[in-house]
Amino acid sequence: MIIKILSIDAWRDGSGWEWNQWFNAGELNTNDVNIDNTRALLKFLRAEGFLNEGSKGKVYIEDDQYNLVVKERSNNRPLYAIEYGAQS
Repeated sequence: MIIKILSIDAWRDGSGWEWNQWFNAGELNTNDVNIDNTRALLKFLRAEGFLNEGSKGKVYIEDDQYNLVVKERSNNRPLYAIEYGAQS
């Protein structure tokens, strides 16, 4: 299954972040990477250039029940969303 990778533009909203806009940044084939395996997913995002090597230990993935959202650990800013909920 092919899933969209979205780049997120967000701004600080009181206690969190509000998604202002998002852009199609690429695709992920679930035959190539197991999206249920956080380490494998982050490794894929680094290998494909979405994240750099310096992001190790500085990002995490949160499941919002529609997207797997890659966020910065330091401030929870969303960077990317893996849009698995759009698939039927």
